[in-house]
Amino acid sequence: MKILVIVPTLHRGGAERAVSRLSQAWQEAHEVLVTVFDSSMAAYPYGGNLVDLKCPAVNGIWGKLINSLRRISSLVSLIRKEKPDRIISFMESANFPAVLAALLTRSLSCLTVSVHDDPKRFIPIQRHLIPLLYRFPRCVVAVSQGVLLALEKMGIPQQKLFFIPNSSPGNQEKTENIKEENIRRPPRYVLGVGRLSPQKRFDRLMVAFAGIDDPSLCLVILGEGDERAGLETLAEELGINDRFMMPGAIGDIASWYENALCFVLSSEHEGWPTVLMEAMHYHCPVVSFDCRYGPSEIIESEVSGLLVPEGDVIALRSAIIKVINNETLRESFVKESLRKMKQYDVKNIAKMWLDSFA
Repeated sequence: MKILVIVPTLHRGGAERAVSRLSQAWQEAHEVLVTVFDSSMAAYPYGGNLVDLKCPAVNGIWGKLINSLRRISSLVSLIRKEKPDRIISFMESANFPAVLAALLTRSLSCLTVSVHDDPKRFIPIQRHLIPLLYRFPRCVVAVSQGVLLALEKMGIPQQKLFFIPNSSPGNQEKTENIKEENIRRPPRYVLGVGRLSPQKRFDRLMVAFAGIDDPSLCLVILGEGDERAGLETLAEELGINDRFMMPGAIGDIASWYENALCFVLSSEHEGWPTVLMEAMHYHCPVVSFDCRYGPSEIIESEVSGLLVPEGDVIALRSAIIKVINNETLRESFVKESLRKMKQYDVKNIAKMWLDSFA
């Protein structure tokens, strides 16, 4: 079977990491073409062959419109040339051109599009296009039950909708192709991981951490993004500079999970937070805001981790303290997390994607 995978880039992110894992699993039995609009700054390995359509993101309304037409035209040419048996698209900036290209090439019957975040958080034009365009593909995959219900409320036919979560990491997986310099880990630390973007709300994690009276405890946030300067300023204002680190994007991220006292997800919204699964896979106890969507589907609170009401920073601080001060609780969470992660093995998840066509 020839599988054409479409994703805007392979930059760092949950959907891009999903493409990395799935394409490597699919290539064991199928021919895989991973198609991107921009191959620069790729952070993840992939399975099969890479096709770069060289249509990177641009600014401005007219620039975006022209770029969308270029992407559609390039996809039409690629589909006609390769004649794939399956077309699987990730994220709206790839999904919309994929639907129109499949329509023009009469390939809708082999097209699956996927949604990786709360659609209510999308920009207005995307929220208007989803009910119009997502009626046409054979399948629409939601990465959480919450996202699936949100799509159903937007008018997507129920028979087209499938819930397929992201997979857990492979045993030998490196999450990012980044050479790690000599960065010394602190002896005791709480960990946050993700893009330094407004969605991740690391400011709330920092405020929660600042109220923990333990000079031996550090906060480490791994990732890179536009919010770095603001978070550095906030660290100064909170007086935590001497026990706060932002080393950037790390290559050997597994060891940072494995040595942390706990991992904290402070996001305002998610689709299916892959970092939670990474932390659980790498033996790290987890604490999370119960944001929409995903955390409550991954964590059973008080059994495999702790969930606190979304936005309640005081409750988040209390949960962190509870975990870091109780080794027995941490061990219990890790044991249950490892049991739970087995159901998200990448081979099982990769099969679910292909089975959805049936």
